[in-house]
Amino acid sequence: MPIQREKMMLPERTPEMITANLTADSGQDICRVLVVDDEPAILADYRHAFLAAVPDEGAKVYSDLAAELFGDSSEAVPAQGAIKFALVICSQGAEAIEAVRLALAEQRPFSVAFIDVRMPPGIDGVTAAERMHELDQSLNTVIVTGYSDIPRKEIATRLTYGNFLYFQKPFLADEFMQLAWTLHIKRQRELEYHALNENLRDEVERRSVEIRVALGKALEGARVKSSFLSNMSHELRTPLNAIIGFSDIIQGQHFGPIGQARYVDYAADINSSAQHLLNLINDVLDFSKIEAGGVALNEAIADVDEMIAFAIRLLAVRAAQKDIEIRHARLPQQALLNCDERRVKQVLLNLILNAIKFSHAGAAVDIRSELGADGALRVLVIDTGIGMTPRQAALALQPFTQIDGAFTRSQEGTGLGLPISLALMKLHEGELAIASEAGKGTVVTISIPAARVR
Repeated sequence: MPIQREKMMLPERTPEMITANLTADSGQDICRVLVVDDEPAILADYRHAFLAAVPDEGAKVYSDLAAELFGDSSEAVPAQGAIKFALVICSQGAEAIEAVRLALAEQRPFSVAFIDVRMPPGIDGVTAAERMHELDQSLNTVIVTGYSDIPRKEIATRLTYGNFLYFQKPFLADEFMQLAWTLHIKRQRELEYHALNENLRDEVERRSVEIRVALGKALEGARVKSSFLSNMSHELRTPLNAIIGFSDIIQGQHFGPIGQARYVDYAADINSSAQHLLNLINDVLDFSKIEAGGVALNEAIADVDEMIAFAIRLLAVRAAQKDIEIRHARLPQQALLNCDERRVKQVLLNLILNAIKFSHAGAAVDIRSELGADGALRVLVIDTGIGMTPRQAALALQPFTQIDGAFTRSQEGTGLGLPISLALMKLHEGELAIASEAGKGTVVTISIPAARVR
């Protein structure tokens, strides 16, 4: 049976106005309604709801009803003359399925379908609704039946998607007109939401690709930088070691006395300068290795107080040059750590050297080990030197950063001591924290988790 296409005929309007109001190609918002029913009397009611004349009084009744049901929403209660419907009537389910397919192909989908259940001899309305929903998942489906061979619970079970409604015949034409328009608005908003969501998904994917590309470039840049620093450090260390060795021979006059004593002084200056430069290069090399993830811990058992004592012995001369006393408070009992002994000693040397560098002559540096209630071991390096503000303390943990100030600028170094120490502590699953106050001193605490403490 061919599909009937019927459109609203408004009396007391010129043909031009009717055409302008109801032509879908005009770009106006039209609620396209599909009716699937085989009873002529019911179809007459649908025509009355969507195609009959709407005089002024009828429009007022419609608007009053809509306002009572939905409030004063401008969308739910369109202005008089703005109610636009296009109606397609089918008498069988298979015919309605084809109508939905055709509407989608023409990019003029239905907003709502009113479907009867019993339409012999063809398929029932519930089956038709299921197949129509497979074609158009945004279609609002309204089951309208007076008597059904299919129980209502079964209908609800089969039509579980969110765009399904159920009504019992007979129905009021005005209410169905309002229902259709409201479902039409609902569908429009759903389509807008899905379009927005799709655009957002595309934008997220585009940004994700950009981030992945940028991350890849950043990682490659970091790898190249680390490789460059590592290679340059190795290249510089070889001649520096030669300079240190030969200057040490000259300074000690190992192959006989030197005629001019000034040459011995020069050799001592060369040796100390080369040692300083070598220390800077070693810091850069260590940091580049850590940054590139090239440092692996060589773990063994070590005594924490013995490691502290070792660091103090190495720095004793530096402390004596500034008349600084280093005091070491040992634990009452031995504490053994499962750690990379060389790396922990490196951290202790960095922290104690910093305390010496930034303390005033004649001061003292205290080093204290503690076992916490949680079983973790903490080593505190305490000085009463120049101290730092909270901002300066945060900057001190950033690589290649030195704190502003006449005193701190006079201290030699790369600004890598604390960042390297922090990174080495993280490799041990530990922490490094700074508590400082400008003009009063600094406490640097390293923590080793209980799992590493014996």
